[in-house]
Amino acid sequence: MIGRPAAAIAMLCIASLLIALPAVAAMPQQLGSLPRGGSYVLDPDPTVDSAAIGLWFRAPGAGYDDATPGISDLAATAAAVSPLASGKSLYTLVHSLGGELSIEVYPDIVGIGALVPAPSARRIVAAMTAAYFSPSIDDAAVKTARANAAVLGVQQRYEADTMLHDLLFKQIFARGPAHYPALPSSVTALTSITTQQIGDFAKRAFRADNAVLTLAGNVDASSINAVTDGGGGGAMDAPHDSPIVAAPASATATGAIDGVGLAWIGPPISDEKAATALDFVADYLFRDQTGVVTKALDRLQSDALVIGQFITLHDPGIMVVTIGGDHEKQVEQRVLAAESALQQPMDRQTFEAAREAFLYHVAADTQTPQERADNLGWYSAEGNLGYAPGVSNGSYERNARQLDPQYVADVVRRYLAKPVIVDLTASAPQKENQQ
Repeated sequence: MIGRPAAAIAMLCIASLLIALPAVAAMPQQLGSLPRGGSYVLDPDPTVDSAAIGLWFRAPGAGYDDATPGISDLAATAAAVSPLASGKSLYTLVHSLGGELSIEVYPDIVGIGALVPAPSARRIVAAMTAAYFSPSIDDAAVKTARANAAVLGVQQRYEADTMLHDLLFKQIFARGPAHYPALPSSVTALTSITTQQIGDFAKRAFRADNAVLTLAGNVDASSINAVTDGGGGGAMDAPHDSPIVAAPASATATGAIDGVGLAWIGPPISDEKAATALDFVADYLFRDQTGVVTKALDRLQSDALVIGQFITLHDPGIMVVTIGGDHEKQVEQRVLAAESALQQPMDRQTFEAAREAFLYHVAADTQTPQERADNLGWYSAEGNLGYAPGVSNGSYERNARQLDPQYVADVVRRYLAKPVIVDLTASAPQKENQQ
């Protein structure tokens, strides 16, 4: 499923539409090249009234020299709020049409998404590609981006899941974009990045050659012709992988809140069956309302919040479990016991029921145009579009149906034997007059 590390969400994302029963895409996906560089994936469904438009780039969150954490976030936001030739920014245009814009910044990629009424799709394709393929970033746009980032930075200090993701990745990856948070919490770190640096980064990272345009919902190929910006003649960046620490170690950290994070180094996206097996494990143990661990905590009326996911990355993927609330260390032991139990094959009846539930959840999570556009963009940027859940004739469902108890147990023993653990402890609040 869509396994992602914590992102710096630069603008409010769309709430997922609740669907009673999973359905399939009305038409198969279409792939092609954009007229001025880059590629597109079209996922049409004429039965809906909305269109989801996305641009996805391979862009290192800490800059191409790993020296400026946060530059990708600032550049992505500044491009969205910079005025276009019409005088309106992309952000203003989307909202004037009754839509919503989201910007998701990860260590290695950036995704910009708009959900709009279907008749507006062509206008948004033109505006979005103009904003990013030909960015014109000034001091005013950077000021807005910094203010937005500062607010998000404060917010994320109180989100155990986000904090623990960043700390775990720091322990696992020796350097490279994954070693750094997509958004630093320090305001000084953000203000030290100049408008010139941000503009230069945007022109390099957001060029058309480095883009995948995704269109889902009530869309058709005519929208592709709305792309009028871009240089062409180049190629997409190679995936921005990060080297792993030789011997990743557990750690302790202080922050605004308490929490415990656990992580395991998993397979790359190219090892589709093993990655799918770990998606299955995360779904079986930690899915909200149905996961084995989740239900056990609900029965105990525990205040603990456990979030578990396999984050599908180019190389390697990472299994992450974060724990917040009360009695984190006791919950940690419950998590470890549950994963240890899966080192032995599940009985056939239990496994088959869990696999069918997993397949249902995959279908349910790839229903809305926004979900489908995001999926297509994420898996394209990570290097394996054909493995994206929901792709017609794709390999994800086939791999899921081929899982069996023995294979899942083998994968658990191989990848989930020894976690990296980060204990996050709330520090005592400082007095206002302290320096």
